[in-house]
Amino acid sequence: MKSTVDYVLGETLPEPGTAIEVANGVRWIRMPLPFALNHVNLYLIDDDEGWVLIDTGIATDQTKALWERVLETQLDGKPISQIVVTHFHPDHMGCAGWMLDRTPAQFWMTRSEWLSARAIRLDDSDELLDGIAAFYRRTGLGDDTVFDLRAMGNTYRRQVSPIPLIYQRIAADTCLEIGGRRWMAVIGAGHSPEHACLYCPEAGLMIGGDFLLPRISPNISVWWNEPDGNPLNDYLRFLDRLDVIADETLILPSHDRPFRGVKPRAVDLSTHHDQRCDLALDICRKPATAAEVMTAMFKRTLDTHQTRFAIGEALAHLNFMLDQGRLARHLSSDGAWRFVAA
Repeated sequence: MKSTVDYVLGETLPEPGTAIEVANGVRWIRMPLPFALNHVNLYLIDDDEGWVLIDTGIATDQTKALWERVLETQLDGKPISQIVVTHFHPDHMGCAGWMLDRTPAQFWMTRSEWLSARAIRLDDSDELLDGIAAFYRRTGLGDDTVFDLRAMGNTYRRQVSPIPLIYQRIAADTCLEIGGRRWMAVIGAGHSPEHACLYCPEAGLMIGGDFLLPRISPNISVWWNEPDGNPLNDYLRFLDRLDVIADETLILPSHDRPFRGVKPRAVDLSTHHDQRCDLALDICRKPATAAEVMTAMFKRTLDTHQTRFAIGEALAHLNFMLDQGRLARHLSSDGAWRFVAA
């Protein structure tokens, strides 16, 4: 996908276990991930007597060891006083419980994200795995792939520390005062159910989380627990609401590097999804499964982990057009949904 953004720090990246200043009173940490997308960005905001941490990284031994180094050497002797998690995904939520055992912090999150984290981590039943397998069969994936997806089990459970029992709720009208500046919650859906960005007009800063990435599109997927959902519509509505964000705002994303250019980036992201819809519609001139659309969208070889996201992306575009009346859907005798241009 093309990028028209301005990377304000160029190629500069924080070294593992260090924090670098990315704006006045804001430090940037970069933690490794064991995936193709191999890192996540975390941020510390100076709150006078302490630090507010935005997101925590995945709960691996490597991340925890790096956090021990950060806590000992990068905080100027001040504690982490508050932890804000943008959404429930493991690279953001993973170390939250572990961190709360080591700091006096309050924990902030939106309600739907906290509930999602609690529910998913606690469920490792055969009923869950059977439901996941049944969902992927409906997409038209082959038996071997469905078997592998079921065998993965509850990967979320293995990637997060215990989810905090108590949280402070971030809602649409939440405004956090941090270091004498007001950070407003900007909430959207699509990548996750109630993702929270934080915007500080006074400082010209926005914590973009996974919703505002400078180079790739955030994964917009349909998942097994809401097979008829329309997350793409939710995400496009979020992009449409970004007119209130000042053009010169520095976006601090969860992946890649800090950038300016939020409005042209929002146009790029919307255009990308329009193009994906056009491609899916073309494939569905003849009845096609979600798996067939996925193959057209993603030309490279996918491992099992990547297939989960790719098939979810294909379904997101198909369900979007299904709700618009551009596609029709029927259940074939082989148990797979087939989509066809209306």
